[in-house]
Amino acid sequence: MGRILILQHEWLNPYGYLGNLLDEHGIAHDIINIETDKLPDPTQYAGIVALGGSQHIYAKRDYPYLLPEEAWLQQIVAEEIPYLGVCLGSQLLADAMGGLVHPHTMTEIGFFDIPLTLQGQDDPLFAGLPQYQKVFHWHEDTFDLPAGAVLLASNNNTQNQAFRYGKYAYGLQYHIELDHDALNTWLYHPSLKESIINAIGLPGYIVVEHQRETDFPQYQYHTKLVFENFLRICKLLY
Repeated sequence: MGRILILQHEWLNPYGYLGNLLDEHGIAHDIINIETDKLPDPTQYAGIVALGGSQHIYAKRDYPYLLPEEAWLQQIVAEEIPYLGVCLGSQLLADAMGGLVHPHTMTEIGFFDIPLTLQGQDDPLFAGLPQYQKVFHWHEDTFDLPAGAVLLASNNNTQNQAFRYGKYAYGLQYHIELDHDALNTWLYHPSLKESIINAIGLPGYIVVEHQRETDFPQYQYHTKLVFENFLRICKLLY
């Protein structure tokens, strides 16, 4: 059976619930730290998942490891290796394929129902969902779609929420990987809690805490549907 490669960009963005799903299905996977590890031959893998991070694509001088990652990503697309970019991973895909990543006019944090476009409703990545996906956001950047990309999801806050480039490369501006431990870190680690409150205020932070109780089960159910669909695209599930 083929393997999945996980690209981790920083410690506070682990693969979380996606790792649980890989283990549940007995799918082998490798994890590399983009800041320190050498990028492997992507053709050794049935699919690649790029996680989020606080890095800003438009400040590549501060993150020199992003340049070889984007060149490597171009090879992935050319080889038609399935790719799933989450938050920063979606911005990397957009930038590598010629889209422009730039600061957003707002910081989007919390649980949201993201409507699928008609193309999204027909895309195999979103099979089994209603006409939206329950997601978690934490991002302050956004991107323009690369030429030739297909928009799969959009909302009033952020036009480009999900897209496909080529046959098998997907970018999701939102997070699907959170388990309870990761969400606890984001909500309660002192510096991260302070960042959320600075961005959306204490009332907004309290709303996110309340949303966790009502929205997290559906959030993980939608993640399970989408990630298992991706594993089918990788031909690791049938």
